[in-house]
Amino acid sequence: MRRIDLVGARRYFYMGSGALMLVSLVLLATVGLRPGIEFTSGTTMLVRFERTVAQEDLRQAYADVGHPEVRIQSTGANEYLIRTSELEVPPGSFTEVEPEADAQGSAIGPDPLTELGTLVLGAEGAQGEVLVRNPFQGDACNLGGVAARLPAGTEASVVEVVGRCPDGTVYRVVVDSVIGYVAEQNTHAFQEATEDDGPVVTQDAGERTVIEQALLDEFGRFEVLEFASVSAVVSDAAVRNAAVAVAVASLFIMAYVMFAFSGLPRPFRYATCAILALVHDVVIVLGAFSLFGWLFGTEVNLMFVTGLLTVVGFSVHDTIVVFDRLRENIRSAPNAPLAENLNSALLQTMARSLNTSVTLLLTVVAMLALGGVTIQTFLLVILVGLVAATYSSIAIAPQLLVSWEQGEFSRLRPRRAAGEDTARAA
Repeated sequence: MRRIDLVGARRYFYMGSGALMLVSLVLLATVGLRPGIEFTSGTTMLVRFERTVAQEDLRQAYADVGHPEVRIQSTGANEYLIRTSELEVPPGSFTEVEPEADAQGSAIGPDPLTELGTLVLGAEGAQGEVLVRNPFQGDACNLGGVAARLPAGTEASVVEVVGRCPDGTVYRVVVDSVIGYVAEQNTHAFQEATEDDGPVVTQDAGERTVIEQALLDEFGRFEVLEFASVSAVVSDAAVRNAAVAVAVASLFIMAYVMFAFSGLPRPFRYATCAILALVHDVVIVLGAFSLFGWLFGTEVNLMFVTGLLTVVGFSVHDTIVVFDRLRENIRSAPNAPLAENLNSALLQTMARSLNTSVTLLLTVVAMLALGGVTIQTFLLVILVGLVAATYSSIAIAPQLLVSWEQGEFSRLRPRRAAGEDTARAA
């Protein structure tokens, strides 16, 4: 039986990878990536309508309220992911819609908040600021992030009394455009509301209120499944942190590979070849997402960065498996040529690498078909990156090592020098 010579075909691998990387770089230079709101600032809202709503009608509704730049993507039956420029939403604000009655008498929109009473923020005689907090994971007894810092002595409307908490009563309060929770010990002068005080507390949540009211008037009842707004400052930090994360991961990987193969001659070459294969995989993923953004409007977000770091791990993991088998072959046959030992290592590990990758690919494809839109970007990165990483662990990293060890790269310089000498003699 004829033995497959994978190392001998490295020139064809280089040509194929070079063509893919060239196409990717051209796409990145001409089309670029389509950044999500985490990298550009803006607002995204996932909405599900109770009745059928045409995408063009929804786009026109946003244009009517001053957002012609809106980008709308269908994510399911009567469900849309809507992206706009950053909305003017007061900190800690919320949206309350006045209820209406349909033909069956059921309410349309969220239920209004009933004012149960009033209180004064801060213990009696206290000075300084009082923290109004958000509930942690929906648990009002476990207060988390700060919704607002308000001066002690500020009067607030109470819309909910949570008396079951182990540390005492917690009030849900409304002050101007802020809503949040405060513990009883940080308040005083609570007075229950009377019938004459008015049953409904409403407040303005800026542009979000205007948009949601317009959607309610135009299309009827709907549910906001997700709402996120990112400022330009946060988006700049996200870009910087993403770049730093990839760079730091690459440096640590290079150091680890050098340490792991320190028992072999020139371990720096092993680490460098692994990093070059990693760069190959990252460029192909970036090129693929540039193409996806051009054809399908796919955006890159923080889930994309998470997926890219996962691909980095896949790439190095598969490469290390091949290099580890190569080390064992060198120890058992130290006098054999490196190309022969490497070819044996590739053939010995190929079945394992392909089986592992195919199993994971099936899982990713199934999740893409059945999963939600929020993890779609992450799964697409894994899908493209896994294919690229499996290929590079066979066709790039080990092949570069052989070419380097055999001096194929250094031969390019004498040829160029010889050509220059010939030109001077002429």
